[in-house]
Amino acid sequence: MRKLFFIVCTAGTLLFNSSCDKDKDEQGGGPCNLPSSPAPAGAAGGWVRGSASSTVVVDSYNGKYVGTGFKTGQYLKFDANGKNAELTILVDGGYYSGTQAVTRMYGNVVFDEAEQTMELQVCNAWYRGWQNGKMTINRAATAEEVQGMTDHNKFYYSYDPSANYPLILWFQSLPVDDNHANSFRRD
Repeated sequence: MRKLFFIVCTAGTLLFNSSCDKDKDEQGGGPCNLPSSPAPAGAAGGWVRGSASSTVVVDSYNGKYVGTGFKTGQYLKFDANGKNAELTILVDGGYYSGTQAVTRMYGNVVFDEAEQTMELQVCNAWYRGWQNGKMTINRAATAEEVQGMTDHNKFYYSYDPSANYPLILWFQSLPVDDNHANSFRRD
C-alpha cells in the first residue's frame, strides 16, 4: 500500500510540476536574487516523499475500500549551486473532507555543511486548492506569506547517497531524532 501511495504521490507531483511549466513566469518561478550556496556533492536534483494516515475508510454499506484519512507528498528540487529551488507540498484531506491543496515555493537553497543545515530562501510561492474537485484557490502568495515561508524553512539534514532514503530533513525547531525525520528518495 505504501509503495502504491508513493507512486501515486510521485506521479501527481510530476504531473503538477509539468502542467505548471507553461505558467512559471506568471507564478514567479523565474530567477531569484536571494542567497544560495553549493549543495553537497551529488545531492542536487529532485527529491520526493509521501505519507498517508493509517486510517482506512471503508464504505459500511458495501465493504469497499474508499481511501485513507489523510495523504501528503513533497517534492524538493535544487541545482548544484543551490539555485532554482522548488518545494511543492501536496495535501489531500481524505475522503471525508474533500479538500486538496498544493503550495509551490520557488527560491534558492543555502547549505551550511558545518551545522548540517539547509535553508530554503523563498522568492515567491503559489497556492492552489480544491474542494470536492472544484478549484477554489489559485493565487500568488503575498509578500508577508513568502517571508513567513523563508522564516520557517530551515532544516537539519543528512545526506548519504548509499542509503535507501539518501536525503533526510528535520525541522530546525524540533530535536533531531528519527521521530521527526522526513526521508526523501530521488524522483
